[in-house]
Amino acid sequence: MVEQAEVVLLDFDGPVCRVFAGKTAPSVAANLRHLIRSRGVKLPDDLRDQDDPLELLRGTAAFAPELVDTVSAALEAAEVEAVATAETTIGAFDVVRACLATGRALSIVSNNSTAAINAYLARRDRARHFAAIIGRGHHPDLMKPSPLPVVQALQALNVRPTAAVLVGDSPTDIEAAHAAGVAAIGYANKPGKIQRLAVAGADAIITDMGDLGAALAATRRPKSRLSWVESDGGPLVVVPESVLAQWRGVPNDFDPGDLDTWGDYGRACQVDGRAGSLEIGDGQALVLGDEPASTTYLSAKRLFVRWIHGASEEQVIRLIPKAMETAAWEEVGTWTTRGRAQLFDSALAGDELEHGRRLVIDVAPGTYRIRTAYAEPASEAGIVLVQLTT
Repeated sequence: MVEQAEVVLLDFDGPVCRVFAGKTAPSVAANLRHLIRSRGVKLPDDLRDQDDPLELLRGTAAFAPELVDTVSAALEAAEVEAVATAETTIGAFDVVRACLATGRALSIVSNNSTAAINAYLARRDRARHFAAIIGRGHHPDLMKPSPLPVVQALQALNVRPTAAVLVGDSPTDIEAAHAAGVAAIGYANKPGKIQRLAVAGADAIITDMGDLGAALAATRRPKSRLSWVESDGGPLVVVPESVLAQWRGVPNDFDPGDLDTWGDYGRACQVDGRAGSLEIGDGQALVLGDEPASTTYLSAKRLFVRWIHGASEEQVIRLIPKAMETAAWEEVGTWTTRGRAQLFDSALAGDELEHGRRLVIDVAPGTYRIRTAYAEPASEAGIVLVQLTT
């Protein structure tokens, strides 16, 4: 199914993040019910205990249409507040990375407000990964399962329905996709959802977004002119071969909830920004953080190129000179190396690297200044640059 997909449409709450992980949906719904009652409106019996804020908004359009704007505004404010602590879905950005690497466009199609989606994406500067954001409009009756949001995304991406796939965690997502002629993948992230999504007619069902990322990455991969290294979601690291065996990655007995048990990988995760250095043995490692992006190295320029988004490798390579010229460079420290180093996923141990998961970095011994930049040399391409200068 994903092999023929040119674009991937993602529902927001579920496939991308848990919107109400910190500020719970039932508490938001309770506040909305109180707001409605405060305006002198009696709630219908079927909504007196409604814990889904979106269903409460949908119901308001039927029994108190004069309050729709008021309830919608209150819900939007609650969503914007909630996304400040929203938990990113494990594997969500594996999907994003796979789409970017294989030239597929991405869109979010959601019943949540556009303001909340944009606020969440702005937390880590993620908006640039998505070609279109379709959030809740002013008419609750046109939320999914109406096909309108899906059709709007198709129009924004200029793609036919048969070239798209939608990923959602509710029957309304499946209904909306099929009504628009789009294949639908159900994301069953809670008990009981597999059956509900199957009954709704999902064309496929997954329980892990990482599985979808793997399927996308395995299809339509363009041929590479350069060697690119990827991580499984964390930082990449450049370790001099003189201390390579001392880099131990993440221990087998680490505690997912305790960063202090994550070993060298945990230390790399704590490096702020796009790049930085840390001690390893009697040497230093260079950490490439912030984005789990495909990365290559141009030795003639001592330049690490991180492919954030772009239609093809050819496009990214062609735009590098313009990106270097127009970038707003930032100095972020220094890195000292005794010579040749290796670039790899910081979660791996330096003496256990597979050939295909590392890249030899030929660099002369010395201390280098590190400068970084994010550049968009074209509207459809974004590149992070990390350069070593003397």
